[in-house]
Amino acid sequence: MKKKNKKFDTAAIIGPSGIGSVHLREIIKTGTQNIALVGRKFKRERIDILSKNNKEIKFYNLKSIKEIKKLKPNVISVCSPTKYHYDHISYIIKFCKSLIIEKPIFWFKHKKKSNYEIAKNLLNKKSNRIFVNLPMISLAKQIKYKNNLVKIYKLNFNYFTKGKNNFENIPIDLLPHALSFLFTLNSNTLKNFKILSITKNKQFWSCKIIVNECLCKFVFKQDPNRQDSRLSFKINNDTYLRKQFIKNDIYLIKILKNKKELINIKNPMTDYLNFILKNMNKKDILKKNNDITLNLIKIMEKLINY
Repeated sequence: MKKKNKKFDTAAIIGPSGIGSVHLREIIKTGTQNIALVGRKFKRERIDILSKNNKEIKFYNLKSIKEIKKLKPNVISVCSPTKYHYDHISYIIKFCKSLIIEKPIFWFKHKKKSNYEIAKNLLNKKSNRIFVNLPMISLAKQIKYKNNLVKIYKLNFNYFTKGKNNFENIPIDLLPHALSFLFTLNSNTLKNFKILSITKNKQFWSCKIIVNECLCKFVFKQDPNRQDSRLSFKINNDTYLRKQFIKNDIYLIKILKNKKELINIKNPMTDYLNFILKNMNKKDILKKNNDITLNLIKIMEKLINY
């Protein structure tokens, strides 16, 4: 029998729609007894449906994050828009030290103090347990294991999505995916970094960089009119294309290698989120997540401000 994730007494989700619904689904599976939801819209019917389908759980429909405090949650997922992340984190970290934040952890476009320094001060505080949800860590681990990868000297990462971002908001949204993928394949440590070129327009952003002696090219496109997202990458001399299938309302993922070999993988989003939920109190796991988070922020600031 498959074991459940760690059971929490009380959890809360800020932004339970969209990606937040994945957090909600996986937290429900842990057997958590009380779950609070705070959304931009106060939806009474959402709680009715959840309560009907999960009678053993008490759901709370809250109108603001200030109401979360009285419930004393063990863990809070922050899935609100990026522009609200820092304010939400700053408020809830006072009464809940275990947080899961959707990437990026936050982003200030205009601030005297760097995003890196702000994040470092927040993540390095010993009492805080802040995980950033980076699903490409799971994808990279699976690809690395299934292909016995050791030395990565070249990486092309192409991600075309249905996102609504443009100009500098595109790399803010998608660089965490590419960089967390890279650091997981190679090393959490940032030894050296060099920018070779950057190209950008309203719906397109790309860069050529060298990270830890690995030559990388990242290409991003966002178009809200796209029907599907497309993720492809090339590691050394091998090409990979993500193939997505929907079965019983659940995304199933396969990777097509060199246009001929199909590789079965776990859904990176749910796999890494479950990994976090199981390991919230493990300092070594937290440190690896924090290291990758800080290294990618350091590179992002140089690329976006270039």
